[in-house]
Amino acid sequence: MKSQKQKVDHRTRVGNERRLKMRMRLVESALEVFDEKGIEATVIDDVISAAGVARGTFYNYFQTIDELLAALSMELGNDVMRSVERAVEDYPDPALRLASGLRLYLHTVLLYPSVSGFFWRAGLNAVGPSHLAFEYLPRHVQDGIDAGALKVGAVATAIDIIAGITLTTIRAASTREVAPDYPEQMVGHILLALGVTRATVARLLARDLPQIELSPDSMLARLAHDL
Repeated sequence: MKSQKQKVDHRTRVGNERRLKMRMRLVESALEVFDEKGIEATVIDDVISAAGVARGTFYNYFQTIDELLAALSMELGNDVMRSVERAVEDYPDPALRLASGLRLYLHTVLLYPSVSGFFWRAGLNAVGPSHLAFEYLPRHVQDGIDAGALKVGAVATAIDIIAGITLTTIRAASTREVAPDYPEQMVGHILLALGVTRATVARLLARDLPQIELSPDSMLARLAHDL
C-alpha cells in the first residue's frame, strides 16, 4: 500500500506533467497561428481557438501574447541549439565547431517553414536572455580567439555579427528562391567577418555535416512528423 507521502508525490508529478503538456499545447498552437496570421495580427482569442481551451486556461499560463511569444522563442530556439551543440561540441577545432554549428543550425531551421518564418518575423526578439545561444556561442568564439583562428576584437562583436547575418539568412531563404548552398555562402561571410582566412573558410565549408539528433520530446521532433 502506498504511503501518504507517495500518494502526494504521485499527484504532484502527474499535476506537473499535465501543466507542462498544456503549456506546450498553447505554445505549439501559437506557432501555428503565428505562421498563419503573422505575429502582429495574432490575438489571444486566436491561440485559444487553435488550442481548443478556455480563456481561463490560457491565463493560467500566460498573461499576454508577448509572454507567449517569449516562451515560443525560448522553446524553439533552445530545441535547435541543444541538438546542434550535441552534434559539434566534441570538435577540437573551434573554427570547425563554429562553422559546422552555424551551417547545421541554418539547415535545420530551414527544414521547417513555420519555424524559419517565425524566427525571421520575430527577429532579435526571438533571442531572449535565456536563449542557449548566449551559453554556447561565447564559449566557442572565445576558444577561436584564444586559438588565433578568429581575429575579432571582442566576443560581443562576434555574437552581433553572427546574430545579424544568421537572421538575415533565415529571412532571405524563407522569402525568396536561394541556392541550396546559401547557408554555406552566408556562414562563409560570417567567418570572413570574424577574421578567418579565405583558404581556411573554404576548407571548413567543405567538411561534411554531422547528423542532427532531435530529442523525442522536443517541438522540432513533433513538427518533423508533419513534414
